[in-house]
Parts: sequence; structure tokens; C-alpha cells
Amino acid sequence: MLPLRYPWLWRVLGWILVSGVIFGSVAPGSMLRAVPGPDEFQHAGSYFVLTVWFAGLYARSRLGMIAAIFLTLGLAMEIIQGQLSYRGFDYEDLLANFVGILVASGLSFWFLAGWCQRVERWLMPAEERQ
Repeated sequence: MLPLRYPWLWRVLGWILVSGVIFGSVAPGSMLRAVPGPDEFQHAGSYFVLTVWFAGLYARSRLGMIAAIFLTLGLAMEIIQGQLSYRGFDYEDLLANFVGILVASGLSFWFLAGWCQRVERWLMPAEERQ
């Protein structure tokens, strides 16, 4: 993990995001508010956010591992959905997850690496910044 002032806060918020994706993946559709447009946008957006979030917490060299973890999570969620009577396995959702992770990985590698550190510096009182 990168040296952060509040690593516990960043981790807790990240795991809340992961929990939200898991809940959204297994909850009955009637429990979720419908978002206009194809649900693949939700899949790509969710996995994009997860990847960018955790890429901001760890060194750039860990980006491949982060991407692999979220690809595995997406596959696991689709397999679980295939076992639920009110959900189903969908290859297009899996592809959307992959696209979100791929775009997030590219942006994280080139532009967003260490974004958490920049946010902490920006929020730090001016007299503490160096």
C-alpha cells in the first residue's frame, strides 16, 4: 500500500464499494432502482470505479494484480448469478466488467496512479504541505 495519512479510511471506503457491487450483483432486481440504459454501462462503471479506487491505494506495479482480482470477482458474480432463480449468467455483463477494468487500468497506469496521495496532499492544511 502507498504511504497514506489515512490508509484505514481509504481501505474501508474501498471495501464498502466492493460490498455494494456484490450486493448489487446478487440482490433481486426489485430491490434495485432501475438506471436508464443498458445494464452493461452499470457493470463497466462499477468495475471501473473499483479498479481506479484500489489502483489509487497501491503502487503502479500492483495494477495487474488489482485487475486480475476484479476480473475474478466479476466472473464469480456472474457464476453466482447463474445459480440464482432471479438472475442469470450473462457474457455481455462479463465483457462490460472487463472493459471497465481495462479502461480504468489504462487511466490508472498513465494518469491516476497515486491519486489518493494527491487528494490527501490537497486536503492537508497549507502549513503541513511540503
